[in-house]
Amino acid sequence: MAKMLKFAFLLAGLALFIWSLKFVDISRVFKMLSDIGFGFVLIMGVYGLVTYIDTVSWRYGFHPDQARRLNLLPLWRIRQIGEAYNVITPLGTVGGEPVKAQLLKDHYHFTFKQGLASLVLSRTTFLTALILFFIPGIYLILSSEIVSGEFKTISLVGMAVFTTLIFLFFLFQVTGMLGVLASWAGRLFPKHREHSFLNHLQVLNTLMSAYYKEHRGRVMLSIFYALVGWVVGLSELYFAMHYLGYDPSFQELWIIEALIQLVRVGSFFIPMSLGAQEGGLILIFVAMGLTADLGLAVSFVRRIKELIWVSAGLLLGWTLAFKPAKIQPDS
Repeated sequence: MAKMLKFAFLLAGLALFIWSLKFVDISRVFKMLSDIGFGFVLIMGVYGLVTYIDTVSWRYGFHPDQARRLNLLPLWRIRQIGEAYNVITPLGTVGGEPVKAQLLKDHYHFTFKQGLASLVLSRTTFLTALILFFIPGIYLILSSEIVSGEFKTISLVGMAVFTTLIFLFFLFQVTGMLGVLASWAGRLFPKHREHSFLNHLQVLNTLMSAYYKEHRGRVMLSIFYALVGWVVGLSELYFAMHYLGYDPSFQELWIIEALIQLVRVGSFFIPMSLGAQEGGLILIFVAMGLTADLGLAVSFVRRIKELIWVSAGLLLGWTLAFKPAKIQPDS
């Protein structure tokens, strides 16, 4: 069933990708890409910095005594391996999380549930930071004289829906509702097999809700570093557009990046958001008075960057599987 879904989503993505090519001069797009030169090195460097900042954010999702055992470079390596699986699986941004939890268990001797709890918390702070990143984006979209009223409405509704869902997900964890639902399900399904799974959910719920209550400062720091990562990521978009022949304003950068992330979140079920990113960028750029060719060129730059980093993550995963690291705690 999973293979069939993956294939169906890929077909949908390919259809969107083919549709997006109808609006561009593909030869001009490739000419723009061939002229990017040294700019691609800067783009890769900025993305590497963002991944490091995101690793710092993730580290604040562990208890202080656990965090002292975590060196940032090996933790970054685990993150990259998991993110590679997040990109290539049809489960969007959750496919690689069990991989990260298993690597934490194998190399740091955490329990699988401890690793998974830190990852759920990290994903929540990451998306919470994205909401904070959206807020200036909403203001800039509404105040823009270039963007049409219809496009403003669509953007506002999309961001509002996403923000509401993440806020509810946050409350779900803080209030311990997962434990309540697990207890309720335990009464409905009294079999031992289901109880074992539900007991795991109870433990996970306890780990997460207790962390939010006991370590609010660390949660805030995790959100802060995740937000810094989003802001630093604007440099990647700037270098891409600059070396493709257009110098964007700060307002354009923030609006475009916010909308790109909204598209990617909404198309999480398509591996690598194939087609959705291309079509979305074309629509965004045209709505802002820019060319469809530039929108597709920016998407291709991101695709090349993603493929390189995904390949690096899979290579790291292969080496880690066959050569376990002896990770030492910070002194």
